Amino acid sequence: MHRFFVLADNIQGDIAYIDKQETRHMKKVLRLKAGDKVILFDGNGQEYQALLMEDTNNGLLAQITEMLVKEHSPEISLYLVQSIAKGDKMDNIIQKATEIGVAVIYPILSERTIVRLQGDNAAKKVIRWQHIAREACKQCRRNVVPVVKPIMDMNSIYKEIGDSPAIMLYENEKNNGLRKVLYNIQNQVSTSGKLSLVVGPEGGFSDTEVNNADKQGVNIASLGPRILRTETAGIVASSIIMYEYGLLGT
Repeated sequence: MHRFFVLADNIQGDIAYIDKQETRHMKKVLRLKAGDKVILFDGNGQEYQALLMEDTNNGLLAQITEMLVKEHSPEISLYLVQSIAKGDKMDNIIQKATEIGVAVIYPILSERTIVRLQGDNAAKKVIRWQHIAREACKQCRRNVVPVVKPIMDMNSIYKEIGDSPAIMLYENEKNNGLRKVLYNIQNQVSTSGKLSLVVGPEGGFSDTEVNNADKQGVNIASLGPRILRTETAGIVASSIIMYEYGLLGT
């Protein structure tokens, strides 16, 4: 059965309003029609079975016939702080981070970030990335859509993280691997209920950025002897973290 996104605000009682974009996909691509059964999810964790009804000028109506599942938030939420990657790499990062269960994604501008998005271009990119996250939820059967935050700089992200535990990936870190750091901060993570993972751009973080992060109380960690691409490093580290805290593979 096909899955579609519907805003929680567009569900009134047992009637769901499906917007134009989803309606277009239903009718033009999938050839669905009134009387067909579909699965709807609201992005907040709820999933429903519904029966398509009549078409309207602004979209399609569906009658909810069954509440299927409520996806509960995990005890620990992973926040991916990702330096913006060039080309379609960022799209792929958003997609894969959504699939493995990342809760919030912060696109950031670091010292060596190649793509410098500002103003309307930045706002449009964030809208696009949020759409990619929503589409990824359809495919992977996740009912909670991760939030893609507005683009910010490194100083702003530290204010956003606050006192909660955070890890910065840095290829030149010699003493602390990711596994060791996760072990050392497990009590902090359990108490906080969240962990931020900070990933650099194609050229990595500068020594100044790493020193500043260290002063802010961010844990610096290595992924081992191999240098991973930015679009690989964040997803690999996120997967390891999710596994270590029982959020993946259990």
